Amino acid sequence: MNRTRKIKEIIGSVLEERGIKYLRKEHGIVWNFERKVGEVVQNVIIQQHNQYDKEYKISFWTSARGNGVKEIGNILEKYKDKEYWPAETDEEFIKVLNFFASFIKDYGFDLLEDMLTEKPDSFETPERKQYFKQHWRELAKKYDDIYHVLGNGTAEDQLRHIDDILFENREAEETPEKVEEVNEFLLGMAAVLTEVIIRFQGNGELVFDSYRVEIKLEKEIFNIWPIYVIVQAWLRYHKNGDRSEKIVWRQTRMSATMKICK
Repeated sequence: MNRTRKIKEIIGSVLEERGIKYLRKEHGIVWNFERKVGEVVQNVIIQQHNQYDKEYKISFWTSARGNGVKEIGNILEKYKDKEYWPAETDEEFIKVLNFFASFIKDYGFDLLEDMLTEKPDSFETPERKQYFKQHWRELAKKYDDIYHVLGNGTAEDQLRHIDDILFENREAEETPEKVEEVNEFLLGMAAVLTEVIIRFQGNGELVFDSYRVEIKLEKEIFNIWPIYVIVQAWLRYHKNGDRSEKIVWRQTRMSATMKICK
């Protein structure tokens, strides 16, 4: 059975009701549908886990900031721990596609409508950004005095050290006091990251009135969201307990190895 043709037939016919058209197949395992509403681009994606495992998921993406990627488990509690649906045979594949099509009709269209509007960042609230604006230098000093990052090896070494610190502090109780403590720790490490980059570059503008706090460098491609990078790295370590990938280093190393600012 031609699975691309079947996806177009079952999923595509449903999505076309709301102007969502088949775009392309990517990497041999991703089928992408897309629409544009005003300035917002939205995608519905059917994805096979990998080239070998015949299991599939559906996800919803929008260019409107603050929405993230949504999957079935984000909407239906009973599937919160389920990401992929196995489909070894043609019959199982059709059954999974029909389930996805029903989900689109029952929940997906409403979800996409909601995802047309920008949502505030759940961590970088206006209040927290203002606090960071007023106190980031003292936060950097406070947390560098504790963890001794700045000046310890190359800038790239310091990024790896930040990853190690986030991993070592990944455990957190969900009490109000502990949550507040973790939040300040994350802002503190974001401040340290900011110092690492600005010291290495010798320049750089810290912008607070954009969607996320941003270190602006000479070339936009090297700009960094220090709070966002730190929070995402900590969340990954907190949830997965996997330190095989140094996330802060991976996302920011170009700005700590190449001089960009004049």
